[in-house]
Amino acid sequence: MSKTYCLAGLRVGWIASSDRELLGRIERLKHYLSICNAGPSERLALIALRARDRILARNRALLAANLGALQDFFARHADRFSWYQPDAGCVMYPRYRGAEGVERWTARLVERAGVLLLPATVYHSELTPVPADRFRIGYGRADFPAGLAALETSL
Repeated sequence: MSKTYCLAGLRVGWIASSDRELLGRIERLKHYLSICNAGPSERLALIALRARDRILARNRALLAANLGALQDFFARHADRFSWYQPDAGCVMYPRYRGAEGVERWTARLVERAGVLLLPATVYHSELTPVPADRFRIGYGRADFPAGLAALETSL
């Protein structure tokens, strides 16, 4: 429900896998963390699922507009960033090419402009190395243009 429906606060979701051992481990961990989902969250998730077509159409339009703004932004600042357009989703990991490095840049960005971008070094993956020159940017919010404008002003 978090990304597709923009309802991250609900913490309701599903996992499908043919790997029964993996599902068993996930189920044990889930039971360790909580006995059940919060009733209000389940109810709100059901309301969203019933309004699926309307919500998804709105979110697709929002993502398309915000992605267009990002395309323009990255074109204007090709000397500082490299990126590729994601196939789907609302999160991407562009490369920061500035001399001070992504860690220092993101720290300065939040302190001076109030824009929080997380450097990829705060993430960990057992599957692949995490590049040290990338940052996470989500573009699925209605107020994204204001955040992008603050980011651009800080440059």
